[in-house]
Amino acid sequence: MPVIAACLTAALTALVSAFFPITPVEPYLLALAAATEYSPIALGVAAAVGQTIGKTTLFLGARGAFRSARLRRWVEAAEERRDRRRASAAGEDAAAGSGTAPIATGVRVRRGPFAALIEMGRKLLALLDRPSLAVPILLLSATTGLPPLMATSIYAAGTRINLPLFVAACLVGRSIRFIVIAYAPQLVLAAGH
Repeated sequence: MPVIAACLTAALTALVSAFFPITPVEPYLLALAAATEYSPIALGVAAAVGQTIGKTTLFLGARGAFRSARLRRWVEAAEERRDRRRASAAGEDAAAGSGTAPIATGVRVRRGPFAALIEMGRKLLALLDRPSLAVPILLLSATTGLPPLMATSIYAAGTRINLPLFVAACLVGRSIRFIVIAYAPQLVLAAGH
């Protein structure tokens, strides 16, 4: 397979994986780099371009949805219904004179090995609202996957980050990630000699 075809397939696979995380590009990129002698930089950047196109599409779609007046009305109506239910439940508890505080609804307590990672991801996403932290968090997400780039892309759409900055952070972070992955087979083979 010529290098151009390899780069195109890496970009297309990455584009698909941007929308369907169950089809990650990393194993494909690793296998492609191991099976060919093509430049890990070219393969990594090609995959980064494909992922960036996909994540930018998610970002723009979410931004359009967030700015939609119809969606805002739907969210406001849902919040009003939730507030009425909570007020009703609190009123019933007070009338019953149970003497106990109402139990918070909608709060999930996560236990297990990934609980700390999930909580850290949520905190990082919340920091995206701060303009000075948006780019570092996007870079972290694009490079490490924590918080997941799909969630970060959608959440960032509701912030004031501009499109060129989002694209640049996504492309740089994904390039770093995918170039490192593409170099992995060479590192393993070099260590074996």
